[in-house]
Amino acid sequence: MKIGIVDTTFSRVNMGEIALDELKKLGESNPIRRTVPGIKDLAVECKTLLDSGCDIVLALGMVGGMPIDQQCAHEASLGIQQAKLLTNKHIIEVFVHENEAWSEKELAEIFEDRIRKHVHNVINLIKNPKTLTQNAGLGVRQGKADEGSLSTRKLRIGVVVGRFNNEITDKMLDSAKKTAKRLDVELFVLSVPGVYDMPLVVKKLLLDKSISAVATLGAVVKGDTAHDEVITKDTARRLGDLSLEHHKPVALGIIGHNVSYEQADARAEDYGMRAIEAAVELISILRS
Repeated sequence: MKIGIVDTTFSRVNMGEIALDELKKLGESNPIRRTVPGIKDLAVECKTLLDSGCDIVLALGMVGGMPIDQQCAHEASLGIQQAKLLTNKHIIEVFVHENEAWSEKELAEIFEDRIRKHVHNVINLIKNPKTLTQNAGLGVRQGKADEGSLSTRKLRIGVVVGRFNNEITDKMLDSAKKTAKRLDVELFVLSVPGVYDMPLVVKKLLLDKSISAVATLGAVVKGDTAHDEVITKDTARRLGDLSLEHHKPVALGIIGHNVSYEQADARAEDYGMRAIEAAVELISILRS
């Protein structure tokens, strides 16, 4: 088997080296590597390698976060598809988008995982096609954890809890965990400084396909100004907008506004329980 690798100088990670390392581990010692400036240059180099005798080519590219980068990636992908049709051979397109990660660490992990997994796909497409058939319908992913099939996926709810007034929110979280255990659902918990900080983290969870809904837990206690009202109303509106945008439930387990510390403390366990119950019920309604 003759394998081609084409990567770019635009990428901030040496994608070709990762692919070569994985191929070496699999006993493939003589791949042909070419490097081009950017992703729109990949297609012609891939076709050149296929025309010169390669059985399959791995096209590696990084896509920046600006709109023009997304346009270039689309154009590059169209070129790669045309090269595949013209040569009647596979080109495995491995693009990593800068804006699909929330940190440099996560981005580096996506590069490693996606490239190495696709190297295995290259080998299997040529040598072991039955292996791919055995994995059909299992929600296999490259770059992040496998999603699993629809029949095996357990209900998973993201929980975002505010640390402000943590004596109260700790009680809310304990109640939420007990409720989740009773309803046989899995929780994935993230904490934030306060209620106002929740929307961005909620959005991150909603983008995760393994998360079916999000429950928010927080307490906004009345002070000497209208600050509590402003925070609560603005956060509730943003969370509602996120729910509509991503077509997933966001349960509002936020106590406030216009409550005293004592009133919030008395409601903590009930709010924690009801937030999880509401998320589960909404999931059931949407799936029916």
